[in-house]
Amino acid sequence: MSSEELKTRISDFFASIAKGPLGEMDPSLVAVIAACATAIIFCILYFSQRARIQRLEVDRERLTAVATRAKEILATAPDGLFLWDHILGGITCSRRLAVLLNLEGGTHARYDDIRSRFEGGSLQALERNVSALRSNGSPFGILLTSGKRTLEAVGARAETDDGQPVADIVWMRDVSEISTGDGADATGQAPTAHPPGANASGLDDRHLTALLDAMPIPIWLRNSGLRIAFVNHAAQGVVDEAPAMAEKARQQGHAFTERRLLDVDNAARLMDVTEIPLGAQGGAPEESAKTGGTVGFAVDRTEREEAEGELKRQTQARDAVLETLSNSIAIFTADKRLDFCNPAFVKLWDLDAGWLRDKPEFGEILEKLRERRQLPEVADFRAFKAERLAQFNAVTVPVQDLMHLPDGRTIKRTVAPHADGGLIFAYDDMSQQLGLERSMKEQGAVQRETLDNLHEGVAVYGSDGRLTLFNPVYARLWNLDDTYLQTEPHISDVVDRSRALTPPAQDNDSWTDDAWRQHRDLVVARLLSRAQTSGQIKLTNGTVVDQANVPLPDGAVLLSYLDVTDSARVEGALRQQAKAFQEADKMKTEFIANVSYQVRTPLNTVIGFADMLSQNLYGELNPRQSEYTNGILATSRTVMSILGDILDLTSIETGRLKLEKDTFDVHAFLVTCLNLIQERARHRNLKVEFDCPPDIGWMIADEKRLKQVIFNLLSNAITFTPPHGSLRLEARRQGSASGGDIVITVADTGVGIPAGERERVFQPFKQGGTKPPEATDDDAGNGPGLGLSIARNFVGLHGGTIDIKSMPGRGTTVTCRIPA
Repeated sequence: MSSEELKTRISDFFASIAKGPLGEMDPSLVAVIAACATAIIFCILYFSQRARIQRLEVDRERLTAVATRAKEILATAPDGLFLWDHILGGITCSRRLAVLLNLEGGTHARYDDIRSRFEGGSLQALERNVSALRSNGSPFGILLTSGKRTLEAVGARAETDDGQPVADIVWMRDVSEISTGDGADATGQAPTAHPPGANASGLDDRHLTALLDAMPIPIWLRNSGLRIAFVNHAAQGVVDEAPAMAEKARQQGHAFTERRLLDVDNAARLMDVTEIPLGAQGGAPEESAKTGGTVGFAVDRTEREEAEGELKRQTQARDAVLETLSNSIAIFTADKRLDFCNPAFVKLWDLDAGWLRDKPEFGEILEKLRERRQLPEVADFRAFKAERLAQFNAVTVPVQDLMHLPDGRTIKRTVAPHADGGLIFAYDDMSQQLGLERSMKEQGAVQRETLDNLHEGVAVYGSDGRLTLFNPVYARLWNLDDTYLQTEPHISDVVDRSRALTPPAQDNDSWTDDAWRQHRDLVVARLLSRAQTSGQIKLTNGTVVDQANVPLPDGAVLLSYLDVTDSARVEGALRQQAKAFQEADKMKTEFIANVSYQVRTPLNTVIGFADMLSQNLYGELNPRQSEYTNGILATSRTVMSILGDILDLTSIETGRLKLEKDTFDVHAFLVTCLNLIQERARHRNLKVEFDCPPDIGWMIADEKRLKQVIFNLLSNAITFTPPHGSLRLEARRQGSASGGDIVITVADTGVGIPAGERERVFQPFKQGGTKPPEATDDDAGNGPGLGLSIARNFVGLHGGTIDIKSMPGRGTTVTCRIPA
C-alpha cells in the first residue's frame, strides 16, 4: 500500500468516527485517540520514505560506478573530447583535449579557448561544422591545422533510442605524422562521424551509452568476470571475446597493449589493442584492480605503419639515388647528427667510413676537418663553428657559399633545410671548373687581342642577325663608329650605314632609295644564308676588299674582309705583263712557224738535187763527191725533221692541231714502229726486245701522232744506250677488253737521266743526260731536243699521261698510258 492510499484511508476513518457514536464521547478521549492515530500515520510515512531513500541510494551508487567507469574511459582515451550536454546543460572538456591544445583553463576550458588555438581556414572550417552540429546535429570529420600540427576533428550528436538529443560531442586527434594534407585521413577518406547504434551492454544509462558510441575509436568494457559488458559502435568486429589480454592487464595491475592484425569489414587492419584494469567497488585499490573489470580500446595503426613503410621505402630509394651521385651529399638530423652521406662525401673529405657510420655530430665532423686542415683558415674557429651550428636553427631556404681550402681547392657548399627538421649539405669541388673558367677567360683575352691585331676585318653576326663580335679593322674598313657597333646593331642597319661605300649598279651614278632597299635585302639574305661564299668588292673610295662568309656551328655567321688594294694593283700589273708575254710568245710561235714553212721549200730543192747527184743521174761522182752528197742529204733530212717537229709543236701550242682518230690494231702498230729503228739498233749492236700480246686488241687514236711518239722514244733510247746494250718495247691492256687503257713502255740500259733533269727533258729545245762517246752526228739525240716535248703533248691530246723513271748508269724507262 502506498503512502497516498494510507493517507486516504486514515482520513476516511476519522470522518466516519466524527459522524458515528464516538462523536458523543469525551473530548479528552477523542484527543488521545487522534494523537495515536497521527503517530501511526507518521510511522507509516517514515518507513515508506526510508524504503524509497534506500532504493535511491542503490541507484546513486550504481550511477556513480557507471560515471566512474566513464570518467576512467575518457581519461585513457587517446583523443581529446569536448561535449555540450543537452539534458543537464553545461559543457565538458577532457583532460586529453586540454593537454592536446595546451588550454590554459585545463578541464574547465570553454569552447572559445578551443577556437583561439586555430586561425584562418582551419578556424572557419571548425566554426562552420560546429555550428551545423549544434543547430541540426550534422556530423562531420575534418582536418585542422594548429601551428605545425595537423588535428583530426570528428563531431557527432548522441541521441536516445527515441531520437532525443543527449549531447553534442567533438573529438580531436593529432594526426601530424599520417596526415596527407588534403583534408583526408591516411586512408585517403575524409573522417566521418559514427552514428549511434544499439548496444547489448545491458546498461540503462542512455546518456553514457550514446556518448561512448559517438567515440571514433573502438571501446569496450569487461565486468569483474572479464566478460564483455559493453561494446561501442566502432568496436563492432574488433573486440576479442577471449579474456587473455584482460587477465594479463588485471594481473599486472596496469595497462597491457598488444599489436594485432585484425580483420575489420573484410580488410586487414593493424591495431594497438589495450586493456586497462578497473578498480572494483570497495576494497583496497591494489586488490580491487585484480578483481574488477577492465576497459579496452583499440587504436588503428594501419595508416601509420603504411606511412612509415612508405617513408622507409622512399628513404631507401633516396639513399640509392644519392649513392650514385658524383656530388657530395650529407644529411643531418634536427639534433645535428649525421643521418646519411654518400661515397662522394667520404671521398671528398677523405674521412673514415666506419667512423661516419657511427652517426657523429656535425660539430665533431668540423673538429675532424679542422685537425686535417680541410676547412678555411679562420682566426676564431670557435666563432666559425658556432656560426655553422647556428644554421640548423636559421636556414629556411637554400644558401650557397664558397670554401677556399688550404690545399688550394675551392668547394661550393649548398645548405638546404630538410623536411624532418635537419639540414642537407651538398659539396661540389669547383677547383677544376674555376680553373677552366680562368683558362677560358685567358683564352678569350688572347683571342680578343689576336682578333684586334689581325689585318683582316672580322665580324660575327648571331642567328638573330645582330652583331656579337667585331675588331677595329672591320670598323675602319666600313667607316663605322666603335660605340655604335658595341650596341650590337642588326646587320640590316650596318648595311644601311655602308651605303656610301657600296658602288651602285652599272650605268648608275648613285643609289635610288628603291634600288638600295632591294640591294640591301639581297645582301642581308646572302650574308645570313649560312652558305660559305667568297668574293671581291671594290668600294667607292677605291679600296679593294676580299670578302668571305663562313657559317659557324652555333648558327652565327663569320664575315671577314681583307684589304687587298695593293695586291690588286700589283695583280693588275702582272696580268697586263702576262698578257704582253702571251702576245709576244704567240708572235714568236707564229714567226717560227712562218720561218719554218718558208725554209721547207728551198730545203726540199736542196734535198732533191742532192738525191739526183747521189744517184749519178748526171754522171758518176768520185768518192769525195759522193761523201759530200750523202752529207748534204743526211743534214737536209735532219733539218726537215726538225722543221716538222717545230711546226707540230707550234700547232699544238696555238691549238690548231687536230687529232685524226681511227681504229687500229695495237700489236701491228707497235711492230711497224719497231721496224723503223731496227737498222739503227743493229748498227749500234743493240739487243731489241718486244713484248706485246697478239690479242691485245684495238684502240681508237691518231695512229700517225702516236707513231711519232713511239718513234721518238725508241730513237732516244738508241741514242743514249751504249753498244751491246738493250732496249725493250712492251704493251699491256689494263681494264676491260673493249676499253680501259693501253700502257706502252720503252726501256733501255743507257746512261740514264739525273733526277734534276727528268722534268726538264720534256721542255722544248732541252736535252737531258749525256750521250755515250759512240754516238754519231746522225743520231736523233743530236737534234734540238723536241722529241720528248712533242711526245708528251701528243699523249696529252689523247687524254693520257707519260712518266719517266731513270737511274744514272742503269737506264731509263718511259711509260705511256693512253685511253683505248
